[in-house]
Amino acid sequence: MLQVAIIGLGFFGIRMLDELSEVGSEIIIVDKDAEKIEKYKGKAKASYISDVINKEVFVKIIPPYIDTAIVDFDDKLEPAILTTHYLKQMGIKNIIVQAKSDTHGELLQIAGATQIVYPAMEAARRITPLLISRQLCSYFQLSSDFVIAEVEILDELEGKTLLESGIRNQYGLNVIACRNPGQTEFITISGPDFVFTKDCYILVAGNKNSIENYIKKDIKKERGGTKVLLSRFLKKHK
Repeated sequence: MLQVAIIGLGFFGIRMLDELSEVGSEIIIVDKDAEKIEKYKGKAKASYISDVINKEVFVKIIPPYIDTAIVDFDDKLEPAILTTHYLKQMGIKNIIVQAKSDTHGELLQIAGATQIVYPAMEAARRITPLLISRQLCSYFQLSSDFVIAEVEILDELEGKTLLESGIRNQYGLNVIACRNPGQTEFITISGPDFVFTKDCYILVAGNKNSIENYIKKDIKKERGGTKVLLSRFLKKHK
C-alpha cells in the first residue's frame, strides 16, 4: 500500500488527497488550519493540526518510512522550502512540491524536492490544445514528450479496420480505446479487425509530434493560422 504524507492542504494537496484516498492509499495530512483538518480527516489514516516550520514537531508526526511526501503551501515559499529541507534530511526519497513559478521551483529543488508541480502551467498546457483544434477532445501530458489524447476519427479512417487504417505507421500513434458519439464509456480495442465507425472518438498514445501530425489535417480545414499556433505550442513544450 502506498504511504503518503500530504503537508499543506492547498488546492493541489486537497486534489491529491481526493485521488489517493480513492485508490486506497495510506495518508497522513498536516495543516495548521483546524477547519481544513476537520473537513478532510475522514480521508486520512492520521491528521495533525500543526505548523510544520517547527522542526521538532514535524519530525515526530511524519514517519521516515513513507513512500512519498506532497508539499503544498499555495504561494508561500518559505514554509515550503523549510518543509522540503526537513523531508530531505529525514531521508524521504520522493518529495513532490507545488510551486507557482520557475524561480520558486528552482529554490525548492535546491532544498531537496524531487519533483516540482506547476498546477496553473499544467492546466494551461491541457487547455490550449483543446482551444486550438476541435479534433482534440482531451489532452494529457504524462512526460516531456509522451501524451495520451482523445481525438475525433479522421474522415479517411471511417469504415476501416485498425489494421487497414495504418494509424500506427502513418501517424506514430497507438490506439488504446474507442467510444461512439453520445457514449461516455470507452471500449477496449481488442484486435486489428476493429472497425472505426463514423464520428467515433479514439484514445491514442504517442509523442507530441505524432499528435500534431494527426490533427493538422483537420486544422487545415478549419481556421487560418491554427496549424501554426498548435505547432508553436507543441514545440515550446518539447
